[in-house]
Amino acid sequence: MNTVLQADRPSLRITSGTGDEVALGVGLFDAGYWSEENVAKETEACEYLIATNKDWKQRQAMRDAPPPRGRMPKDTSPRDRMERKLLTKRGRALYRLRGQTVEPVFGQMKETQGADRFMMRGDQETKGEWALHCAAHNFRKLHSESVRKAGSDRKKHRN
Repeated sequence: MNTVLQADRPSLRITSGTGDEVALGVGLFDAGYWSEENVAKETEACEYLIATNKDWKQRQAMRDAPPPRGRMPKDTSPRDRMERKLLTKRGRALYRLRGQTVEPVFGQMKETQGADRFMMRGDQETKGEWALHCAAHNFRKLHSESVRKAGSDRKKHRN
């Protein structure tokens, strides 16, 4: 079953650290979000790059296939268009960022917090458990940063 993107606005939006709302130029999604319905929600303000295969298959295709050349044929299916977009030099570079920005967080949560499976059952319970894992991860990051800053402040006061 594919996940449907909830795009009630013309583009995906995030809130910056200053509280300002910022429009995203490109949305990077794994294969779980692939559907023609989701591709149809793409706008000029926010381009979607959605993997059409499982992650390891997508990476293998990006390694093995050369970047496409020339204009995209008009009669290609949405799936073929997306695969071609991902194989372009720009598509490869953008999709590679997904592994650097999102995936490490899940790996850290699984390794340090044991968040590789849920202990509770039911939709509401697992959502609550996931929210707790996310909060714990953020607290761990904040604590590490405060310890780092405190250590650098002590060094400044010694000199």
